[in-house]
Amino acid sequence: MLCCSSADGNYEVTLMTKATVYCTGLVLWQPPAVYKSSCSIDVEFFPYDVQTCVLKLGSWTYDGFKVDLRHMDEKVGSNIVDVGVDLSEFYMSVEWDILEVPAVRNEKIYPCCDEPYLDITFNITMRRKTLFYTVNIIIPCMGISFLTVLTFYLPSDSGEKL
Repeated sequence: MLCCSSADGNYEVTLMTKATVYCTGLVLWQPPAVYKSSCSIDVEFFPYDVQTCVLKLGSWTYDGFKVDLRHMDEKVGSNIVDVGVDLSEFYMSVEWDILEVPAVRNEKIYPCCDEPYLDITFNITMRRKTLFYTVNIIIPCMGISFLTVLTFYLPSDSGEKL
């Protein structure tokens, strides 16, 4: 598994992790990995903006016949999971609120190959916390603008206008 929208060319997985073997023959190996991804930011309504970042995970080595990639909460007959990420252990950000993280399973057949290639795409929607920007940028700018307009009420012969 790798991040198709990766911003880091060095993909490293810790291989020195143990696998869990069940009596049914199931082998579960969950190596930790860190994915770095970039997304375009729309600052038209800054600091009252909502951003959506796309994180696409899939296999470039194995096709859909060898690895059937599915989300663990995916319902039968549906490729969409409304809550695609468990945020119970997420460390809350001081700058962003996460609104939603739906997951979509995509299946694509390329012209070169007969096999489908699968990926799971997470659409991470975040809203910027605006209190810091309102208190430290917007209110002081509005105050300075208001005081600038008041300087026109000073008499022209007084030296306070300078």
